[in-house]
Amino acid sequence: MKNIGILLFLVFIIQSCKNSAQKIAVDGAQETVNAENRYVQKDSGYAKIETDEEKIRDAEIAGSLSSKFDDDTIPDHFKIVKNEDEIVQSFLSANLSAIKREVNINILNNSILYNREGVYYWTFFKFINDKILEIRVEYPDQQSLPNISGERKDLVEKIKYRFNVENRRIQIIGYDLSYRKDAIFITKSINFITGKYIVSRKEKGKNDVITDGWSAEFENNIYSEDWNLPFLRDKIFWVGNETEPS
Repeated sequence: MKNIGILLFLVFIIQSCKNSAQKIAVDGAQETVNAENRYVQKDSGYAKIETDEEKIRDAEIAGSLSSKFDDDTIPDHFKIVKNEDEIVQSFLSANLSAIKREVNINILNNSILYNREGVYYWTFFKFINDKILEIRVEYPDQQSLPNISGERKDLVEKIKYRFNVENRRIQIIGYDLSYRKDAIFITKSINFITGKYIVSRKEKGKNDVITDGWSAEFENNIYSEDWNLPFLRDKIFWVGNETEPS
C-alpha cells in the first residue's frame, strides 16, 4: 500500500510538470518554456515566439515589451499583432502616451520582394536605451523561386525607429539588410538621418567590394507610414545593386 501511494504521488508530480510546461507566457517573454515544439524566449533583449514549421503560418508571432519611447515619463506598450495580409503579415502595435493613441508599424514580408515567393519569417523587437526601437526580421533558408537577378537567401533585416518630438511622429532612422547569394554575402546599411548608405560584398578568396552614396530623399524624411511595398520595391531594393555579381 505504501508503494502504491508513492507511485500515485509521482504520477501527480509528473502530470503537474507537464501541465505547467504547456503554459506559454507571452507578456514580456521572460522565460523559455517548451510545449510541443513551441516556445517563447527572451534572446538578447528580443521578445519572440517560435513554432515548428507546420504551425508557423497560423501561429501568432507575438511578444510584448514596454519602454519610455516617446517624450514623457510614462511607459509605452508595444506588442506584435498578426495580420491576414500577404505582405503585411504582422504589425507592431505601439500605444503611445504622448499622443494618447495607438500606432501600427507595418512589418513587411520582403521575401516576396527578393524571391517572388513568400517564405516564413521570425519577428523580433527590442529597445536601445529606451528611446530607439529596433525591429528585426529573419527569413530562414528555404527553397524559393529565383527572381531575375537570382535567389537571395538568409535575409536579415533591422529597422530602427525613434519618436520625433517635434512633429510627434515615429521616424525611421536606420535600415540594415544582409543576405547570401550563392557564395557571396551582401550587406546594406542606410542612415535615414544623414541620407548616406554603404553596401559591401564579401566573397571567399576575393577582395571585399564596397560602395557608398547619398540620397536627398533618404535624409531625415522617412517615417513609419512610408515603410510600404512600393517604397521598398522602387527605392530600397535598388540601393547598391551594382555591387552584386552579374
